[in-house]
Amino acid sequence: MLSNLSDEAIVRIIIAAVFVLVIGYIVISSRLRGRGKPQARSAVRQEPEAGADDGHATDGQTPDEPEYREQATLGFDSKPAPAKASQIGKRKSENYEKLVMLYLAAKSGQTISGAELVLATEKVGLVYGHHNIYHRLADGPDAGEPVFSMANVVQPGYFDLANIDALQTPGVSFFMTLPGPVTAVQAWDTMLPIAERMAQLLDAVLLDADRNALGRQRILHIKEELRTFDREKERQNIKPGR
Repeated sequence: MLSNLSDEAIVRIIIAAVFVLVIGYIVISSRLRGRGKPQARSAVRQEPEAGADDGHATDGQTPDEPEYREQATLGFDSKPAPAKASQIGKRKSENYEKLVMLYLAAKSGQTISGAELVLATEKVGLVYGHHNIYHRLADGPDAGEPVFSMANVVQPGYFDLANIDALQTPGVSFFMTLPGPVTAVQAWDTMLPIAERMAQLLDAVLLDADRNALGRQRILHIKEELRTFDREKERQNIKPGR
């Protein structure tokens, strides 16, 4: 079903889904604490969302989808709800004009473990934050806003650090939304080397938005598109971060 959606639609779904899940996390955790003891966890993957008691698998998921069932439940019943969602990496606006994506895919027959992923993010300077995903933060006046972000390719797209050792994922996505805190070319020149470095660290394959191998010609083409985008913003007198 997801294969029929555009990459931009997938990212919008990820962002919206994570927002719903965070709210649901707080609501359900509050109810469980009020009952005095946690409920038994379901064997079917049901993320903590407001409609988790309706008997249906979340996000259109069924028990026959093992790649989603790998990350069973979040274990929220054993921990208090966070007082406040992380604002690290929160965008000034969820609206954007252009989306640039890269995929990092495990080699055939392999997966990327949560422990390996966390270690790689630390080495390349990504931080865990808003929407429970990873971000590369901008410096200067827009410090705290993401230059780009990294999400899990498995629904619902976020990373549960409490159970990160159990994570086995086929890959992650890097994405930047434009306009952002820096120019499009600056954002690309930040995202690409980090994605390439993570590919080395994880022995994985870097793909473009169409899930084709990211070659030199494709890289040059993307950068030229971003130069065009920046020139148009300059013509409109729109500066990065606005």
